[in-house]
Amino acid sequence: MPWVLPAISAAATVIGGIFGANQASESNARAEENQEAQEKFNKEVAEKTNEYNDKLDEADVANYEMMRDYSHETSLQNWQRSAEIQDYQYLSKLKEYEKNINISRDQLALNVTSANQAIQSEGAAVDDMFLQQQFQRESSLAALKGVYAEGNLNRREQGVKMLGIQSRQRLGTASINNSIDQLMKQGSFARTNAMVDGLIKEGRAAMGQAGKSKAKRQQSASAALHRGLMALESELTGKRKAAGIELAKLNAETSLAKTGIGLNLERIENSIATAEADAEFNNRVMTANMKSFISQTERNIKDIQLQKEVADLNVRESTMIMPERLSYDPRPELPPERIFVDRMEALPGFVPQAAQQNVWAPLIQGIAQGAGALSGATFDKPF
Repeated sequence: MPWVLPAISAAATVIGGIFGANQASESNARAEENQEAQEKFNKEVAEKTNEYNDKLDEADVANYEMMRDYSHETSLQNWQRSAEIQDYQYLSKLKEYEKNINISRDQLALNVTSANQAIQSEGAAVDDMFLQQQFQRESSLAALKGVYAEGNLNRREQGVKMLGIQSRQRLGTASINNSIDQLMKQGSFARTNAMVDGLIKEGRAAMGQAGKSKAKRQQSASAALHRGLMALESELTGKRKAAGIELAKLNAETSLAKTGIGLNLERIENSIATAEADAEFNNRVMTANMKSFISQTERNIKDIQLQKEVADLNVRESTMIMPERLSYDPRPELPPERIFVDRMEALPGFVPQAAQQNVWAPLIQGIAQGAGALSGATFDKPF
């Protein structure tokens, strides 16, 4: 029976369409319920949101006013504290300035004292140098006076020696001259005696017998007389020469002694001249040293004054400037009040209309499909 299966399929299709129509009807009902529930939920949410926003607006206003008052009070306290700190700092600066001024004044006074002491030290050094040179000049003058005194004593000593030499010369000359005179007298007496003796001998020879012997005796006596006179004359001449030599020796020794005394006197004069030159040189040296020391002292005093000026300048430059009192900061004021805008009122959200399914479409489709299945079937005749 070939028509059974298409009939069953057609019946199933129709039944499926019926079930589809029922499901579509149920879906439409659930969609309407969901739409109503969503609308109700959105309305409740909007109401609660508006209530919450109202509380937020009230809290914002309250918090703003409290914070505004707190900030203003805090600003006033900080302003007052800042004024107190500013007064304290200004007072501290004034005390520091006063202390610095006192220190600077004391430092300037110390600079003056130090400079005065340094200048006094330079003056004392000049006085010491002057006293030292005075002692040196007195010592040099005393040494020169000693040289003068020693020179005078040496002159007097050389004068005494000169007198002694002159006295010895005179006495020696007188003695030699006296010896020569004595010799001359003795020679004269000796010659006279010799001549007398010779004449006597010649007279005795003449008184003898005449003849050759008499003449010989006379010649012999005469020769003896001449020899005696010549010997006596030679003796006298030798003694006179010896006396002359002694006199020359005395004069030479006297001359040498006088020359020595002259040399000693010249040496004494040279010593005095050298002492005077040394004293004059030392005096020039001390004068030059004193001038140089005074010039150096003047330069030192200028350096001291320059150092004092530099020290005073440093003190003045390091002196604090008198602090100036600053004006206080402006008193804090309340800021302009804030303009509050209420939050926008919440509205329930839009809920689109629930989508509706066609209830008849599945049924009609099922019937159509079932009919299509039946139209293709062949029905056989019964036996």
